[in-house]
Amino acid sequence: MVQKKTIEIRAIWLDVDQTLLDFDLCAKSALIEVFAWKNLEWKEAYYPIFLVENAKLWDSIEEGEMTRDKLAEIRFPHLFEKWQIPFTPDAEFEAYFSKHLHGYAHVIQGAKEALETLVKYHYPLYIVSNGPTKGQRNRLEKAGMLDLFQDVFTSEELGYAKPNLLFFEQALEKVRCEQNDPTICPEQILVIGDSWKADISGSLNFGSQSIWFRRNRAFDPFEQPQDERVFEAMNWNEVMQIIDTNFIHSDHSS
Repeated sequence: MVQKKTIEIRAIWLDVDQTLLDFDLCAKSALIEVFAWKNLEWKEAYYPIFLVENAKLWDSIEEGEMTRDKLAEIRFPHLFEKWQIPFTPDAEFEAYFSKHLHGYAHVIQGAKEALETLVKYHYPLYIVSNGPTKGQRNRLEKAGMLDLFQDVFTSEELGYAKPNLLFFEQALEKVRCEQNDPTICPEQILVIGDSWKADISGSLNFGSQSIWFRRNRAFDPFEQPQDERVFEAMNWNEVMQIIDTNFIHSDHSS
C-alpha cells in the first residue's frame, strides 16, 4: 500500500455479511436446521458446495441478471442437483431456511468492539448491504449492533445493488441529508467490506476510500489480485490500525 496521507472521513459505510457477521456460519446453522426439519441427512461435504454456488447466484443479482425472488425460486433446486440428493425442495424449504438464516447473528471477532470505538471517535457509521432489509436489521439487532449505526442502506430499499454506482450515489445523498451537509464527497467516505466485486470495485468506481476485509474468502469465486489503491485487513485489529494510521474525523480526539 503506497497511500500514506491522512484523509478526513465524514462517514464509514460497512457491509454486514463476512464483515460484521459470519454469514457462512449463519448459513451453516440454518442449513442444518432445515435438513433436520425435512428429516434429511446433513453431510459436511454439502457446506462448501453451498458457499460456492450461493456466491455465484448472488453475483447474478449484483450484475442485475437475477432478482431475489428468482434466487428464492431456484437456489435449493439448483443446490440439491449439485448435492446429488434425490429430493425436490419446495418454496417452504427456502422460506424455512431464510427464516432461520435471519435468526442467527454470529459476530466476527472484534467487530462489535471496533464499532463501539469508532462511535466513541465520532465516526458516523452506516450499513451498506445487498441483503434483505428486514433480515439484516434483525440480525444486527440480535448482535447488539443496530443502535451503533446512523442508518441502514440496502439494495432492496435503494433499488440498486452494489457494485452499481447508483447504489453508492443514492446512499451518499441520504448521508448528506441526514447530516445536513451537502459538501460531503465520495473521498470522505470509507467503505469496509469483504467482497471485491460488490464492495471494493464499487467503492473504487464511486471514488471513496476502502478497506478490503479478507478474513474469510476461501469460497469466493471472484477474488482479485492486490490493488495498491485498496487497504487490506485480515481481522478487525488490522482494520482499526489502518483507520488510526491513515484516516481522521473532524471530531476525532485521540
